[in-house]
Amino acid sequence: MRGIKLFFKVQVLFLVIVVLLSNISCVSAVESHGISILPFATKDYPSSRSWFIYEAESGTIIKDQVKISNNTNKTKTLTVAALDGAVTGSGGYTLIGSKEDNKDIGNWVTIEKEKVTLAPKTSVILDFTVTVPEGADVGSHPGGIVIWEEPSDSSREGTQITIVTRIAARIYLTVPGDIIRKLEVENIRHSITRGVLYFGITFHNKGNVQLTPEVDITLRGIFGKIRTQEKSQFGLILRGGTITSRVPWQAKSPSFGRFIADFKIHYGEKDFKGAYVVDEYIDVRYVFWIIPWIKILIGLGIVILLYFLRNLWLWLTIQKRLNEKTKKHIIKKGENLSIIANLYNISAKKIARFNLLKWPYDLQEGDILLIPLGVMTKAERLAGKSTKTDSGISVKLESVIVESGDTVRNIAEFADTTVKEIIEINHLRWPYKLKTNQELLIPVVITETRPKKQSSKKANSKKSDKTRKKPKK
Repeated sequence: MRGIKLFFKVQVLFLVIVVLLSNISCVSAVESHGISILPFATKDYPSSRSWFIYEAESGTIIKDQVKISNNTNKTKTLTVAALDGAVTGSGGYTLIGSKEDNKDIGNWVTIEKEKVTLAPKTSVILDFTVTVPEGADVGSHPGGIVIWEEPSDSSREGTQITIVTRIAARIYLTVPGDIIRKLEVENIRHSITRGVLYFGITFHNKGNVQLTPEVDITLRGIFGKIRTQEKSQFGLILRGGTITSRVPWQAKSPSFGRFIADFKIHYGEKDFKGAYVVDEYIDVRYVFWIIPWIKILIGLGIVILLYFLRNLWLWLTIQKRLNEKTKKHIIKKGENLSIIANLYNISAKKIARFNLLKWPYDLQEGDILLIPLGVMTKAERLAGKSTKTDSGISVKLESVIVESGDTVRNIAEFADTTVKEIIEINHLRWPYKLKTNQELLIPVVITETRPKKQSSKKANSKKSDKTRKKPKK
């Protein structure tokens, strides 16, 4: 029985301790690299605080204290300063760069010391005052007390970039009066990055208090409403400040077309639960196009390439047909493609392709087919074409067969022309050696009739009827 009573007393004591501990508010210091700063509990501000938060009329002098701690194993010499609050381009809270840039509350704060040296595992309490000037603007005045360790001279040697880490305790001072909340949208634009649609919105705070707007976005296309995205958060906008914030569209990005984005931007005062006491908002409409230029250019490039390849194929086909020796065949009654192919010992499919015939190869009596007989030589292609000599005489070209022992001079004398003319027409190169059975082109005058010279040499049966024979010497 005695043991049971003791156990009960221990349980009660444990519950009391838990209740007492649960009523203690925990405040952690702002700390980095073992150095921390936080508001110190004073007679006027006995409760634990994370930030310095004041409400004061113009002309008021506020006295307070700040605690700075060195939790490292090294002695630290720190610079202490009060700076105005600022906002990054995307809406994040920060402080200005130096005391010289102060224009507001940073100039109102006077700190007991500007430099402190702390031994390892020690702290210091500094007094400071905030003097609110007469005629101070109504509304919020953000800032902070910041500390940092100056880089040593040795760390600066041989380097171009020095990184300094600053730690700050924020100050928020509000001068009571008529509160003005006024937000203006200066610009809206859109972009697509890695398949995600972003809206970039530039805000300007024309009121006298800081604002933390949020937006509801309704997107519409040519077929009506697509969807609504609610409560997209922006960053903090100090009074008189301007920020540009990007809001990602959480759904799949549209790919092409004209779209309308309706923005309902809320910036009213909220209570401690985050609900709007007064829902102040502005409506903005943004009309934009999404045109995938890269895809369009790629598609256009493919079309141009296909068009070029098609024309190249046509040109090669035409050239092949022009370089082919052909013979006309007039279709007789009862003939079909197979019979005609057997007559010329050639494939029926080759005749069909050459004449662009399609199955079932319907041939009519009297139609003309071109029978391909092989590729023409260069001499055969040029034979019969007219040209002019250096003296301006019109001639046509005919071919002759070179025999053993023939020279360019022999051929020129036979054609009654110059050696230079033979060389230029046939594009001969030094030393102008000729090979047996080589074909050469010679000029034949068009304007006068010249009797053909007799040749005792046998004609080459594989040459055309237009091939001219050179007489035997």
